[in-house]
Amino acid sequence: MSLDELNRRVTNAIIRAESLPAGSRDAWGAFHEVSALEESIATLVPPDDLEGEIARLGAVTAALSAGEPLRALQLAERFLAESLAPEIAEKLRQLGQEADAELARAVTDEPIVRPVMFTLRAA
Repeated sequence: MSLDELNRRVTNAIIRAESLPAGSRDAWGAFHEVSALEESIATLVPPDDLEGEIARLGAVTAALSAGEPLRALQLAERFLAESLAPEIAEKLRQLGQEADAELARAVTDEPIVRPVMFTLRAA
């Protein structure tokens, strides 16, 4: 897919994602699509280009908005290994810390699972 096509698709995906109810399943799916498209742009555009910086930040931010903190953390770490402007690297570190905190919250918010007794009967 060309860079122009990716840019068109990510713009449409962002508009759609932001129009959905925050935190809804539909919004999470739409933000996942935004993250994937931004990641694709980031693979095509170098990290020292403004569009590349925006794509990297957008991929991580959208992953967080999609309720995917592990993906956000992995993307942030991957992008931090590249040659980035110091202010972009700092923003990615902050997003990575946010993702890490979200993962820690998810561990403490585990649902309580209790066994349920039932009897199987022949049909």
